[in-house]
Amino acid sequence: MGSYLTFISPPPPSLYDPSKSQSFFSQCFINLGLLGRGSFGEVYKVLSLQDGQHYAIKRSVQRFRGDRDRQRSVREARNHECLCPHPHILGFKAAWEERGHLYIQMELCCTSLSIHTEAQPHNPEELVAWAYLCDLLSALQHLHSRGMVHLDLKPANVFLTRSGRLKLGDFGLLLELTGEKRGQLGGKEREEREEGDPRYMAPELLQGEYTPAADVFSLGVSILELACNMEVPKGGDGWQQLRQGNLPAEFINGLSCDLQSVLRMMLSPDPSVRATVPQLLALPVVRRQRWRRQVSLLLTESLLFLFSLCQTMLSTARGLLSSVRLPFLSGRAPSVPCTPPRDSWENDGDWSTPPPSFSYTDTGSLGEDMVFVPEEMGPDYSPTFSKRMKSLVFVGDLSLACGPHLSPRTSSSCLTRPHWKDSPEGRMIYTLSMLMNHCKHFGPRRIKRCFKLSAHIWS
Repeated sequence: MGSYLTFISPPPPSLYDPSKSQSFFSQCFINLGLLGRGSFGEVYKVLSLQDGQHYAIKRSVQRFRGDRDRQRSVREARNHECLCPHPHILGFKAAWEERGHLYIQMELCCTSLSIHTEAQPHNPEELVAWAYLCDLLSALQHLHSRGMVHLDLKPANVFLTRSGRLKLGDFGLLLELTGEKRGQLGGKEREEREEGDPRYMAPELLQGEYTPAADVFSLGVSILELACNMEVPKGGDGWQQLRQGNLPAEFINGLSCDLQSVLRMMLSPDPSVRATVPQLLALPVVRRQRWRRQVSLLLTESLLFLFSLCQTMLSTARGLLSSVRLPFLSGRAPSVPCTPPRDSWENDGDWSTPPPSFSYTDTGSLGEDMVFVPEEMGPDYSPTFSKRMKSLVFVGDLSLACGPHLSPRTSSSCLTRPHWKDSPEGRMIYTLSMLMNHCKHFGPRRIKRCFKLSAHIWS
């Protein structure tokens, strides 16, 4: 068994026993289900038996067809490993090769940006587009400052965390531009290079010019698609017009002049004229939007941490109280169940049986990383998270208060429940919604008002 296992990147100390017949994956992880499937790989949500944390593991679908195919697959893991940790880069944990398959253990995110935007019922606000732009510019700055280009930037390769922070992933086409490799590649190396998605590809890549400007163009197309809710053409006249600097007026007319100007700078046909990442980050409008984005992420992630901490403390306290037999609770009469007996017409089927677990499969992807979890893992975390929290704390609908077996004979006492703000969880959610509502524009006076409001609510 040991001859079939090769560690590409040394994982942390594990529970793996080579003498057992089970694979390293089976011994060290609990498979919690398939998250997504592409042409080249499938992604699973797992629980690590070593540290008890959840991760995403990408596994190649087919075995290596030869040494060249193996080198191509291993290059993705090497590229991902060489990247230093960054707040907007998908975290890398470990990688190994086992029985002809490549495994890459990564940070688990909530969803991909492409799936998140497709699920939205309406066009995203321009403030959301600015937030996406600032996050991805920060990720590209991290890559380009180290002489690397991504060459496959698109919404399907961008992922969202619980707080709505964007993280760039899928580094299979990552290229390091050092010395003689900077700019133009040789003929043989150019033939061996794989091409990314043509919808987001910069025009100079067709001539073999690999520069950081190609990532700026791909980011511009991605933001244009997200902000205008338009379908980017794969070819034809629309593809040519976009690469000649002609932006569709019917889509961009609804955008502000600042965002239109930034998009035109990013989508310039000439890579030498196209704006660089440092130039874009130095623009006053981008600096202002980036400051707002950083404050928004700081508040959201801090409140989510406090909410998680409160949940942990409440769970621990509840467990301690349940293990202690208090004298004044020993003579307490058992509570009467709220749900009444079933009527005869309710006994036709077993409604108490939970539905089978849901498994998501995307057979139409292009082979990109699909690192996301089902929606039941939490609310829809996005830059508009603050506006959606109010709807999550609404408790006016009591139609399901007594479960699916509520009958007409149910007493009114069954419908009574304590006010939602009386519980610590409710107070935390109320604080979160009120804070994010008042921090909509994130001015200095608004920030001060938020903290005063928080102190007043919890006093």
